[in-house]
Amino acid sequence: MPRQYTPKPHTTHPRHATFVVAADAGRARIFTVSPDDGALAELADLLNPAVRLQDHDSVSDRRGHVVQGAAGVGHAFEPRQSHEEHAAETFAKQVCDYLGKAHKSEDLARIYLLAEPAFLGLLRKNLDHATRGCVAQEIASDLTRRPAADIRAALPKVL
Repeated sequence: MPRQYTPKPHTTHPRHATFVVAADAGRARIFTVSPDDGALAELADLLNPAVRLQDHDSVSDRRGHVVQGAAGVGHAFEPRQSHEEHAAETFAKQVCDYLGKAHKSEDLARIYLLAEPAFLGLLRKNLDHATRGCVAQEIASDLTRRPAADIRAALPKVL
């Protein structure tokens, strides 16, 4: 489960808020947009430490063994996803759940998604239909570790 920093009291968001999400497989920063000057205020910082684990840190030492047929011929089981892919998929679901809950409880007007291209695809795949309708723009660029001013500069002037 990702570690989540709770918002500071001055970063609560108004009804009909605009969210900006800068994300990759290891971190998702969620901002609100000030209705006065369009500045970004960080609302949440979701972390996914599982993506940084090596396969040998998260799975058993040996692959599972599968026996097939009457002759008992066996082979090693190969997972369909690597650990890193699975961790990214799980984190994308958690980010989308966060956005879905915010949409239901806060009546979001718009969401701007800025994400590393592969992770943007996972976000698209995991957003529920109602929340997907709030997405105003998607930008396939990893700005997660950049300052808020750089993230704001990548967005349209009027949000």
